[in-house]
Amino acid sequence: MDVKFDFVEYKKNNFSGYTLIEGFPGMGLVGTIAVKYLVEKMKMEQIGYIDSNIFTPIIRIHAGIPVRPARIYADKKRKICVLIAEQVIPKEHTYIASKKTIEWIKSQGIKELISLSGIQAAPETKSKEVIYGISANEKCKPILKKFGITEIGEGITTGVTAFMLLELKNSKIKAISILGNVKIAADYKAAAEVLKKLNKVMNFKLDVEPLLKEARETEKKVIEHLQNLKTTTDKTDNFEVKTPIVT
Repeated sequence: MDVKFDFVEYKKNNFSGYTLIEGFPGMGLVGTIAVKYLVEKMKMEQIGYIDSNIFTPIIRIHAGIPVRPARIYADKKRKICVLIAEQVIPKEHTYIASKKTIEWIKSQGIKELISLSGIQAAPETKSKEVIYGISANEKCKPILKKFGITEIGEGITTGVTAFMLLELKNSKIKAISILGNVKIAADYKAAAEVLKKLNKVMNFKLDVEPLLKEARETEKKVIEHLQNLKTTTDKTDNFEVKTPIVT
């Protein structure tokens, strides 16, 4: 199959000097949750979308209308673009997706890329307050240091963002990835912590309390589910022990 991954803009734009904040789905869906919240709270204008044949035929409906799986937004006053994807890019298509995204970034004259994502930190560094980061190259490292982002010195990164950072290694475009510590499948708390750090990096004043509230409610539901599961398991085990075997 010939892969199609095209950036479609409703009208011609000039994003020279803009910062692109990217949220492709990854661990804990941190990037997707964070940029979706960012777009909604900052009331950004949708200026385009990604047209691709690699997306699965599962389309979200919002306010009674189908929504594109990957969309582009802009805040022209702040000179910010946001790229949000709500479908995981299949592994076999991550390279072409990242390549096409970088081509679009360069064609637009975007000066900076900030990727929001998640990571499962090592057991000895479980603190939710720790936010991790990856730099595309040496000149981006001071950004992490300036804003108290813990550099990942050695490790592995995957997905579209990984290839994007690699593609920008020898570029003039500044690029970093900000990663929250993920605990559950859809981690709203990690997304909120990442947005707190983004507030400092971009000088935003985004209120993340609603996301933290969502995180608390999600955690409560998970705990209740686990408790119900344990109760059911205990009852089943007790039943199996006390019930005589009929032969």
